Amino acid sequence: MGILAPLALEVAMEEGHMRRVGWALLVVVLCTPLAFTVYLVTAARYPALDRVTLTLPMAIRQPVAGIVMQKAGYGDKSTAAIDRVVRIDPDNGDAWSRRCTATRNKSNPAAASICATAIRLAPDSAWNYNALGYAQQESKNFCAAEDSFTTAMDKDRNDAYLIRNMSIAAMRCGHLGAAQSGLEVSETLDAKAAADPDDDEDSKDDLVLDREYLAVVYDRTQQPAKATEVCLKAHPTYKPCHCDLTDKSVACTGSLPHH
Repeated sequence: MGILAPLALEVAMEEGHMRRVGWALLVVVLCTPLAFTVYLVTAARYPALDRVTLTLPMAIRQPVAGIVMQKAGYGDKSTAAIDRVVRIDPDNGDAWSRRCTATRNKSNPAAASICATAIRLAPDSAWNYNALGYAQQESKNFCAAEDSFTTAMDKDRNDAYLIRNMSIAAMRCGHLGAAQSGLEVSETLDAKAAADPDDDEDSKDDLVLDREYLAVVYDRTQQPAKATEVCLKAHPTYKPCHCDLTDKSVACTGSLPHH
């Protein structure tokens, strides 16, 4: 590998010979299994070799992209590596899924298009549909978001987070029955998780959120007693207790008791 890497890098600088070099390398790597493995690892390690890799058939490019993807990591630091994977293998479902989920909760005009591509390449991922739902919510297309969140929920029916997302979109779309049913399920799931002594506190925060949104649903479906009861479960010190939707979330108000 130590000999091949600098040699390949040197020839990669000669732009006019790139395609010829690429096909020569292809003959070598296909005829020698060890050379094949060495090229894959070397090409993945050195971005300067991408100009050679891009001249090769997808049978070579895809494994190179796969190695790069394995080492891409997560978060903002992974962006350059994921962009590189897509250049090498434009139909890499893992890379597009990572791009899609990275758009969640961010104002990205291209989010819906990115997630549509991710769904085409990885249609079984609940999280691609979930991120698409967030993109549709961002553009106030709540009924489409409800459909996307519903598909995500159908792929993982026991995930309270996905059920809650579907329910919130359903509420904003005007489907209050679906919203109430979903939020009651997510409240039950989160209450069970929050009761676990090993819970990391996230479930307790999620349970409060379930109850805040439920208070809004009960209020809008003319169930004031239930609305007050569930609001007080979320905020026991708020007397009276009332929750309203905001532009992007929910807000509850009340007055602290006098001592």
